[in-house]
Amino acid sequence: MYKSTKNTGLHKFEQLCNIEIIVLINSTFMGQIEDLRAFVQIVELGSIGKAAGQAGIAKSAMSRKLRLLEERMQAVLIARTTRQWALTETGREYYERGLRVLTVFDEFDASIRNEALEIRGEIKLSVPLYFGRVSLSSTLLEFATHHPSVHLNVEFSDRIVDVIAEQFDLVVRISELQDSSLIARELCQTRHVYCASPDYLEANTPIKKPHDIQGHRIIQFGSSKRPKWTFISPGGKKISVPLTATMNSHDGAFMVEAAEHGLGIVRIPDFLAKSSLDSGRLVPLLQAYELKPRGISIVYPTARYMPQRTRVLLEFLLAKIGRDNTRDKPLVQKSQPA
Repeated sequence: MYKSTKNTGLHKFEQLCNIEIIVLINSTFMGQIEDLRAFVQIVELGSIGKAAGQAGIAKSAMSRKLRLLEERMQAVLIARTTRQWALTETGREYYERGLRVLTVFDEFDASIRNEALEIRGEIKLSVPLYFGRVSLSSTLLEFATHHPSVHLNVEFSDRIVDVIAEQFDLVVRISELQDSSLIARELCQTRHVYCASPDYLEANTPIKKPHDIQGHRIIQFGSSKRPKWTFISPGGKKISVPLTATMNSHDGAFMVEAAEHGLGIVRIPDFLAKSSLDSGRLVPLLQAYELKPRGISIVYPTARYMPQRTRVLLEFLLAKIGRDNTRDKPLVQKSQPA
């Protein structure tokens, strides 16, 4: 069950004050917080101009914020020339500590203003087209019903979005995760299933082993006319079977419908096949040779303090749909566009 963080903000803020910062609460404090927020935006977006655009102020005003911040800190935070800039060591430390300050301050602020009960603002998401439609739509609508002041901006698409450049708050991914600039939380798992219609199986030769599929009609995802399907034996041995496709498509729903019409054997993610299998319109094949499951994860930038509304949605999705066996885990491997 997902839990409200309403009562934790003040405690975290007090902890941070005791451990990491000593702040004199006066008329300049809120200005300092906003300057820190501006600095974080500049670092994350990699540009003073982009940060200014996101904040809705002039580029000159954002530059002035950075200059005044550096004067107050008596240190260069971003070494910049006319063509490029880079965080200094002091700037990197200030940025990392600043993220923590902003996170707990926003939670503290929310708890005082009771925003934990009525979160508000926009949350931008990207979710895979069919997984989103089949497995996420009803949960997102339930969340929207509970939080009418939240503006959900949801893209249902299989394109690989650039999480940071396109300013997505949360992105659901089925593919292997490799970008070290992102945090991943596993939502659930999926695996490919092999299936065909009862009429097709009755009219064609029996399928008991992977190589029995050769000679059958194959409905293949993508454009490959001679695909190889991989199976894992009960003993863990990988079996590769070369096939000839009799139909190709990039649309999973169309492939399911084609299989239901008796046009061949299809290999598709289990969430796409579930309704057809449950109703008996399709029959599973070679269940002893299934591939290992793949994780479906929610990813988001490490470099962005998470607003309360986004955190609440993240925990809501994990509680309603998935399982979360670990804390936030950075993705390893080389960084690449998300």
